This record gives sequence, structure tokens and C-alpha cells, in this order.
Amino acid sequence: MGPEGKLVNPDSRGLKIAISSHSGCGNTTATNNVGTTLSLEVVNYTFRDLAQELDLPFETIQRQAAKTRIYDFLTDLKLMRASLRSRVVVGSRLSGWLIDADLRVWLHAPLEARAKRIFQREPDKHAGYESVLYRTLQRDEQNRKRYLEVYGIDINDRSDFDIIINTEKLTAEQVSSLIVAAARWASQNQLDRRNPHLLRIRKIISDNLDIDPRILVDESLSVDLNEIYQRLKP
Repeated sequence: MGPEGKLVNPDSRGLKIAISSHSGCGNTTATNNVGTTLSLEVVNYTFRDLAQELDLPFETIQRQAAKTRIYDFLTDLKLMRASLRSRVVVGSRLSGWLIDADLRVWLHAPLEARAKRIFQREPDKHAGYESVLYRTLQRDEQNRKRYLEVYGIDINDRSDFDIIINTEKLTAEQVSSLIVAAARWASQNQLDRRNPHLLRIRKIISDNLDIDPRILVDESLSVDLNEIYQRLKP
């Protein structure tokens, strides 16, 4: 209800949604579908996008990311600044921890189902399903250790999420419909969803990138990722 008892259209007010998951859970599709349905700006910024912005080969970032955290910090800086807009859906592995969202969603699927999807999506890149299964398990554990080291976040702890959706046996449309319904409910009820990790993460990023902390909370301030990278590149 609005200030005079009028119904408020949740599709016209400010709304921020964070959708997180491991790889192979349908995050990109869900983020795009939810953004289209609710007329939200879609943000799905990855190492591939960072490589393009820095004019670097993606393989270079992949190789160096194991030795330096600058790529994590630059990617998350970009995501956090994009989330300052009033109507946005952010899809990334850490978005549920990185932004002040009105709704936090974790997409889940068993390891075997995720590996099967990844193999079907990119059959030419892998020797076989068993290879994808092993690499997916390995990557999950590597990511968990990295996030613990970088931000003190345990990606296996989903206690800060509002809903967890098992996508294994659902269509992309069904997953998106569940998120849209939850988002509209959250918007109408104006949930108090403060992010307990945000201040710590902002400080970690601003300290490690040696930038003004206000850049992470004020979209009007400009930031040059290339300048930061040139100062700190490995």
C-alpha cells in the first residue's frame, strides 16, 4: 500500500535483486528473464567482461587470477557500482554478499546435474562428462577457499539468502517465475534486508585497490578500471 492507502505497483518502484549460484545452475538465464519481466537493468559482469574492458586476453586473467586477487577486486568493484542503480538484478556467484539487495536468491542444483549441463552447453571444450564432473567439483572447492581468503565469506553458508531454488527439475521459465513472484512480494512488504558483510567488503576492496571508498557508494564519482589496473598490475 502507498502513503494514502493506494496499491503500489512493485514493477515501478526501486528494486534490487541478487541471484547467486555455482556454475551450471542457470544463473545467466534466470537473471536475464527476471530483468525482462520486471524491467530491471541486468548486470552479469565476469572475468570475460573485465578482460574486454582491460583489453587483455581472457586466458591471461584466468592464468594470473590464481596468483593475484586484483581481478577479483576489479570485477566486484564493477558489480557493486552497478548495483547502486535503483532497479537492477545482479547475477554473479557473490552478488548475494556484495550488494544491498531487496531479495537474495541462491540457485542450487546437484553437482551431477550441473556437470551435465556444462558438458551439454560446451561439448567441444571437454573430453567427456566425467572430466567436467571432476573439474566442476574442483572449481567449487577452489572458489570456496578463494572467497574465504579474500572476503571471509563461506559460499556454502546460505543463511543470508531469502530463497533457495533447486533448479535441477525446473524449466528456466519456472525458475524465473518463482524469483519474480518472490521479488514482487518482497517489494510490496519492503523487507529490511541489510547486508552484514557489505562494510567489510567495501573496505577490503578500497584498501586493496587504493581507491576512495566513496567510489563504492556514490555512482556519480567516476572510476577508471584501466588506471587502477596499470597501477597495480602483477
